[in-house]
Amino acid sequence: MQDLFQIYDLDFNPIPLPKDELGYGLKGMGLRTSSVGQEATEHSMSGWPGNIITGVRDTDRDMSLIAWLESMDNTDFLLKRDSVYSFFKRLGSFYVTETRQGNKLMKVKVVEQYAPEIHGGVQTLTTFDIPLKIDGQPYWISRFKSMDLHKSGGVPFNDYWSFGMGLDVDKTTYQYSNEKEFSIYNAGTVPLKTIQEKDNCIITIEIKQSVNNFRLYDATGRYFEYNPMKNDSWALSAGNKIILNGHYFTMNHTPILERTNRYFINLLPGDNIFKMEGLTNYTITFDFRFKYD
Repeated sequence: MQDLFQIYDLDFNPIPLPKDELGYGLKGMGLRTSSVGQEATEHSMSGWPGNIITGVRDTDRDMSLIAWLESMDNTDFLLKRDSVYSFFKRLGSFYVTETRQGNKLMKVKVVEQYAPEIHGGVQTLTTFDIPLKIDGQPYWISRFKSMDLHKSGGVPFNDYWSFGMGLDVDKTTYQYSNEKEFSIYNAGTVPLKTIQEKDNCIITIEIKQSVNNFRLYDATGRYFEYNPMKNDSWALSAGNKIILNGHYFTMNHTPILERTNRYFINLLPGDNIFKMEGLTNYTITFDFRFKYD
């Protein structure tokens, strides 16, 4: 029987469920997951009945692992039960996915108590419902990044991508050079606010000319600007490399947030038209994970 959920460590390496050499142990029956909850901001108006919802914020979702534990005998059951407890405690935070769409992952941790359910007094075949606590945002993320698509020149026929991930075979370019305007396709269903996406969304700008400042406009019409004060001591030259990684802005490994207008790029679901102003000789790379409700 194939396990119906898969666990990965924080480096996205698969981790097998605890089983012995005879195949006895924990077997994945499924991953139970709810929709994302929302918290509403409400206001009342004097003289008007009811409340007006002025905004919502995504909060959390419920998740649990459904598994069964097969043991050789009642003594082996005790050993297998304890190995399950030790396994999840030792794991700490980890990623989990449903095997049948195995490239959308959620970062979680086991923090609540749980115990096997014994049916009819038979200990050799018991079930677990293991509650999960989401570690971070309540969204699925893609196991692989946009540059994995770019380097493949399209959607490859491997196990990196699953059905239902919103990919477009004609929109897999995530690196451009010397373009005044270009498009970046976000196949996810959730907007990416780069300030929240350290290591999951890295924008690299390789400078190949001498220039004092530049602007990069995103699909919202707002822009990231380098050196808005036009400070000559901050001028760029060929060979400089600017990296935008979450709230960390660096150039050649030196922090440069104070040299910018402190705007963090947004990537909306679907096509994102970017415009470059002030740079004509450069290469820009977008390497990010897609995010899903």
